[in-house]
Amino acid sequence: MMLKNVYRYVSCVVGCPVEGTIPPSKVAYVAKELYDMGCFEISLGDTIGVGTPGTVIPMLEAVMAVVPAEKLAVHFHDTYGQSLPNILISLQMGISTVDSSVAGLGGCPYAKGASGNVATEDVVYMLNGLGVKTNVDLAKLMLAGEFISNHLGRQSGSKTAVALCRVTADASKI
Repeated sequence: MMLKNVYRYVSCVVGCPVEGTIPPSKVAYVAKELYDMGCFEISLGDTIGVGTPGTVIPMLEAVMAVVPAEKLAVHFHDTYGQSLPNILISLQMGISTVDSSVAGLGGCPYAKGASGNVATEDVVYMLNGLGVKTNVDLAKLMLAGEFISNHLGRQSGSKTAVALCRVTADASKI
């Protein structure tokens, strides 16, 4: 039985602030259980942002051996600046749903020092550079990020937004 519109997250898929490194087989087991329950989509979250392509690839291989790619999403926090490489790997492996947050807002309440989710502006910039049509107006997205960042009294967590506010060369505005 398919559970319509039931989305589930598997958190800490490569590293946990309590358990440390998470074996890919454990993530695959949990993801398969959710899939077998009929979940519409299962998002795999690097909740504390410690993943690298070297840890994400084996995790995705294990999960994709038991759950179809079209049922998966990814959710990468950018604590160590690895979210974009991890997203690129995920896309290359067939996953097409990516969670992100405007201006990189967010964090992780149970992982001291963990940053927010990958900035939507950075994901859109990367996808534009790859020739992927997103139908997202990057300039308007950046305005939204600037608005909320100003309201919160913080700088945007988007490297793209920060750079494009400083750079005017057309070549940089993909």
